[in-house]
Amino acid sequence: MIQITSRSLTSMIEFIKTHKRDILLWILLIIGFLATRLVRLGLIPIFTDEAIYLRWSQILSGDLKYIYLPLTDGKPPLFMWLVAVFMKLLPGTDPLITGRLVSVLSGLAALAGIYFTSWQLLRNKFISYLSSIFYLLSSFTFFYDRFALADSMLAMWGVWSLGLGVVVLRTLWWRWAVVLGIILGLGWLTKTPAEFFIVLLPILVILKPKSIGKYALLILLSAVIARGIYSLLFLLPQAYVINLKSYEFIVPFSELIKHPLQFFVGNFKGLATWEIQYLTWPLVGLIIISLIKISRPKIILLAYFFSLFVFMLLFNKVIYPRFLLTFTPMLLILAAAGTAEFKKLAPVVLILALILPIYTNYKLLTDPVQAPIADTDSAQYLNSWSAGWGLREINSFFAGKNTTVGVEGTFGLMPYALELYQKDHPNLTIKPYWPAPEILPAGLDYFIVYQRPAAPAGWKVRLIAQYFDGYGKDSLKLYKIEP
Repeated sequence: MIQITSRSLTSMIEFIKTHKRDILLWILLIIGFLATRLVRLGLIPIFTDEAIYLRWSQILSGDLKYIYLPLTDGKPPLFMWLVAVFMKLLPGTDPLITGRLVSVLSGLAALAGIYFTSWQLLRNKFISYLSSIFYLLSSFTFFYDRFALADSMLAMWGVWSLGLGVVVLRTLWWRWAVVLGIILGLGWLTKTPAEFFIVLLPILVILKPKSIGKYALLILLSAVIARGIYSLLFLLPQAYVINLKSYEFIVPFSELIKHPLQFFVGNFKGLATWEIQYLTWPLVGLIIISLIKISRPKIILLAYFFSLFVFMLLFNKVIYPRFLLTFTPMLLILAAAGTAEFKKLAPVVLILALILPIYTNYKLLTDPVQAPIADTDSAQYLNSWSAGWGLREINSFFAGKNTTVGVEGTFGLMPYALELYQKDHPNLTIKPYWPAPEILPAGLDYFIVYQRPAAPAGWKVRLIAQYFDGYGKDSLKLYKIEP
């Protein structure tokens, strides 16, 4: 036993000596990532979707019979399940911080995944490290890694599925296909666009065309495993709602045939503008430079991004910038390859390319309302009614009070952002209403209005607090009901 331990220790020392530079670089990357993602993690207020997901997680963490709860709104539940686990492990932590920690850890896994995938495709360690740096400092990943939303987790599964797909192709080993299948299944349990991860795997065969037969069988195995994992959801009630929910965002093929370009122009303007706003023009230029010397791995990276992009142009009737996050890591790898083309000048080019993202990240940490992010995200997360400015103060106001409050809303920011902190005010009774009634209900002491400009004219109330949503006109208002 001692001999085995000695050999293991010797091997570990040799490994450290051989890879000490890589170990140091990864320690720095991890420290840099955690420092940027964890600092002031609660600065941006709770967003309406966060309130929903966190409240679901909180309920099912207390009773597993509610494990199906996210399915009632057509949401695959893996993200919420993991948040519920963290709520159990960190019972005294602010629920908002707990949920955002899951996204931070997803981003950290994505950081490792982008290095792994770029190495598997390009076999260039310099490009792999540059890819990781771009992920670390990208305003797109920085912004979403700090929200309790499933998008960072989906991007993480996406980049790992690409890298593992390349490993399966190179090794033709069924065990790797099983691992890939599990990753694909977990991605599918996170958000339904993970289906793209499966659909795009055949593209990888251009790296090794002679292996097409064996590779096809292996990815079929991976797809079967992924489908099996996803199908477990249908053992739970209301799983069918997932498919119904998708038609709120995309048009069915039968309708697309009749009007194939009805959303194309509008979607293109929105998606292209948002992607450029987050990447910034210097990184777009580096991506273009990387394509001067085209190669099969670069074709794969482009195909992964543009397949989803074109699908959204044609099928999506609702779009948001976060939909682009899933395959943006593939563009960051191309930007890293473009930076490497400058050879000795690469460090200077890297610094120049990252000035704008670093400035944006600084603003997100100090004055997020004014941060130059995609305009739609700025409006939605920071400067409109869906941003929960003032809720921290409202929760503090009600802590310890024995009173009854009516709230405008039955699903979303209200009442969930109050219910999340029920332990801090156990004697507070919350009564939700939608829409806010024109005649003030009896038995209330306070009322919170946040989606309309003011309380109905017939109410006998006194405004005691008002919190504007960033620089927008919307505000959260707390009224004291007069006797």
